[in-house]
Amino acid sequence: MMLVVGGGIAYVGYSGMNSTMRASLGDQFESLHRLLHERGRRLVEPIQSQLGLLIHDRLSLARNLPARLDRLPILVESLRVNPTVKSVYAGYPNGEFILVRRLNDQEVRVFFEAPSDAAYLVQTLTEQGDGTMLGEYRYYDERIRLLQALERPDYDYDPRRRPWYQASESTGAPRISRPYLFYTTGEVGITVSRRAANAGAILGMDATLEQLAAEVADVRPTESSEVAILEPDGTLIAYTDLSRIIRQEADGGASRIHVDQLGVPVLSQVAASIARGDKDHHGLIEVDGEDWIYSYGELDIGLGEAAMIVLAVPVSDMLSASRDIAQKQGVLILLILILAFPVGLFVVRQISRPLKALSEEVGGLASFEFDDPIRTRTRILEVSELSHTIDGMRMTIQRFLEINRAIAAEEDFDRLVRRLLDEIIATTDTEAGILYLTDADERRLVPHAARLDDQTDLEFSIPEILLQHRDNVVVRSIADENAESAEANTVELERCGLVGIDAHLSEPAQFLLAAPLYNRQKELVGVLLLIESHSMDRALVRFTEALSGAAAVSVETRQLIAAQKELFESFIQMIAGAIDAKSPYTGGHCARVPELTKMLAAEADRATDGPFGGFRLSEDDWEAIHVASWLHDCGKVTTPEFVVDKATKLETIYDRIHEVRMRVEVMKREAEIAFLRQVLETGGDPADDAALKAELAALDADFAFLAECNQGGEFMSPDRMDEIERIAGRTWTRTLDDRLGVSHDERARKERAGASSGLPVTEPLLSDRPEHLFERPEADRIAPDNPWGFRMDVPEYLYNRGEIHNLKVARGTLTDEDRYKINEHIVQTIKMLDRLPFPKHLRQVPELAGGHHEKMDGTGYPKRLHRDEMSMVARMMAVADIFEALTAVDRPYKKGKTLSEALRIMGFMVKDSHIDPDLFDLFLRSGIYLDYARKYLRPDQIDDIDLDALRRVLPAAE
Repeated sequence: MMLVVGGGIAYVGYSGMNSTMRASLGDQFESLHRLLHERGRRLVEPIQSQLGLLIHDRLSLARNLPARLDRLPILVESLRVNPTVKSVYAGYPNGEFILVRRLNDQEVRVFFEAPSDAAYLVQTLTEQGDGTMLGEYRYYDERIRLLQALERPDYDYDPRRRPWYQASESTGAPRISRPYLFYTTGEVGITVSRRAANAGAILGMDATLEQLAAEVADVRPTESSEVAILEPDGTLIAYTDLSRIIRQEADGGASRIHVDQLGVPVLSQVAASIARGDKDHHGLIEVDGEDWIYSYGELDIGLGEAAMIVLAVPVSDMLSASRDIAQKQGVLILLILILAFPVGLFVVRQISRPLKALSEEVGGLASFEFDDPIRTRTRILEVSELSHTIDGMRMTIQRFLEINRAIAAEEDFDRLVRRLLDEIIATTDTEAGILYLTDADERRLVPHAARLDDQTDLEFSIPEILLQHRDNVVVRSIADENAESAEANTVELERCGLVGIDAHLSEPAQFLLAAPLYNRQKELVGVLLLIESHSMDRALVRFTEALSGAAAVSVETRQLIAAQKELFESFIQMIAGAIDAKSPYTGGHCARVPELTKMLAAEADRATDGPFGGFRLSEDDWEAIHVASWLHDCGKVTTPEFVVDKATKLETIYDRIHEVRMRVEVMKREAEIAFLRQVLETGGDPADDAALKAELAALDADFAFLAECNQGGEFMSPDRMDEIERIAGRTWTRTLDDRLGVSHDERARKERAGASSGLPVTEPLLSDRPEHLFERPEADRIAPDNPWGFRMDVPEYLYNRGEIHNLKVARGTLTDEDRYKINEHIVQTIKMLDRLPFPKHLRQVPELAGGHHEKMDGTGYPKRLHRDEMSMVARMMAVADIFEALTAVDRPYKKGKTLSEALRIMGFMVKDSHIDPDLFDLFLRSGIYLDYARKYLRPDQIDDIDLDALRRVLPAAE
């Protein structure tokens, strides 16, 4: 039986090894496929991310060369952060062009005749006054300082005719070209292009596929293996030697070759199989008398049309290792059989019984049953020792699992450190332990926890340890990167700053054991110091070393989580601060609304009965409230300041009342000139002089009236609107072309409005012209089936700057278009937050932040939600937002209202079903309004409130 079994093992081992090797090819191919897919994506996706940032840069709106060169640091930085990107450029609708190229190759320098110290080349095409394009080469050094600027009349390039421009012209999504050879370097690469966010320019980047070729060379299973990436027609994209796939043409150009021209027969045959559309992607073929195993499949790495990856391995390479192993295995088995056969039967009988029993007990370990001790009775010493060893292993694994369970369940970092130290002290059976953590400068060790074996704090003043301190066991363990033990004598205790610690221990310290804690980057995060009152077992040292690894990972993980939360919190504060700093009309709004929201939430959480009796908040809920309240107005970063800060009706970026004033001045001069001409012709008439004075006075009065209307107010009567129409009909004479010197956009609007009449022309004092209407981009419209559920009435035009239209605004200074633009910030808030990959416990943040302008009767915005469709916290934020806005004292366009005025207004809003009556009642009963007022309001705003009278007029709470 031993001979049969030995021979069978050898045969099965050899056959199984061959089968395994063959089967592993499929796994290797899948791994190779995933690896190249991931690495290929890492080539393309960073470029797409960079373009995603550049499309929002001012470069796309730059109308001249100086403005574009002003964005040069941004373009250079995009080249620096991604070595695979060779150039970045932008083409404009009028044919102008700017390209920044990296000059890190001598051949490229020679080709562009660049100075020796030039690091970057900027190629530009700029439209001249006569409509021609001027080409220039500008050379910059590494610090982006201009070295030389050359006019290049021979630089003839129209970006609008290039495939990358045309591919991105009609879509805002990124477009990726098929691989091709770069004209200047002959390298294989791709072009990624994308239309700017404002649709003004097309931006692009060129990147090489050198890294992809290097990945192909690295992943070959054996030296003789062949790996290639092809296009469906067989044209090579990447090969282990990238230079072999490039063919020089007779005209001096270059192109990529077909796989048949590579001179690798096995790849040619596999490519032919692909072309035939064979369904079997794996197989065995013979090439020149040698058998090859091959496999191929599609590889989508973001290069447009899916490529094909081909792997071929010689059969001899795969089976040579198994033959060698089988030969050695056969000799070894034969030798063992010859030596073991005489005593085999006896030994097997003596060992089999206890081993079988031991096997059954060990089987429980595979099922994670560690509670029952392992005990096997046997006269064989080795089996008995094995039983004790396995039992020790069981106890060690059990201790490790208990420690892991304990630290995994703890979220608070300080409690985690103490729990971790308690578990290590209990597991190692030591007297006490101290956990040091490195400070931020990594120059010293700070004691973070000190515990006794009874799980109480060690009441002893433990000093910090300088990493440059004189020799002690802690510093030695760091230097050796292993656990170090030392006798706890007076000298060693003094070096560690632990003299007198024996008075706080149940038994005097005999030994100290220090184990350094390193994170996964091999950086020191701390040191674990254990104090032992008995002899130091070497096994304890090794066990402590093993525990230190788990402790380091736990400490590092919690530190990383804390650092990420701190970073996220700083990011939130930064956005809120930027919003408040953007306009003086918001002030500290983004900081005060969270405070007030949390006060309301805390009061509701404390309630034991009534509408809030069942309202309870977890730690995750509090975090969601914090994030949502701080980001509730993040969409305001998209609202133009000239709309938010519109103090008068005619104000845009400037107040157009000055234009009206100048027209009236012109009209007054025209009246005076007409009068003077009449004097010259007729000698003058007192009646004419009186008429002139009356006309001038009427013009002054009309302008004063218009200036007053421009200020805005609570209500404008129909009579005043009619008066505006009357005054608007007054005329003045324009003698200059109003299309000269204006922006391209304004000129285009005027041209769309129709041809201008000849000069001079008589024009009304005020008018609503077609060029005052700004078309709303299609992207700004809200579809009825939009994924966010927005239901808002969107004005037809983005802006209406008609002078009569604006002056006739009945209330305030905002037109319907202006008010929508301001209200649209909540739409942008929801869209921005919805795009963030919030963890599960923060996924309600968009809903909480986006509901503070909704009303309980469904007339709010942006979704027209009713009270029962909103969460309690979203309703709280609406109350907080309104109260803060009413009482804010840092807004220059209004005074902060007193408490009584603000609460009376909110009472009316409750009556009108605009805010939640239960929450407003809680707001009044709890005195939150007063606590907030004492902290944020001026003393003169805090007046007496008759709460009973105010609550009596409120509707009954539901």
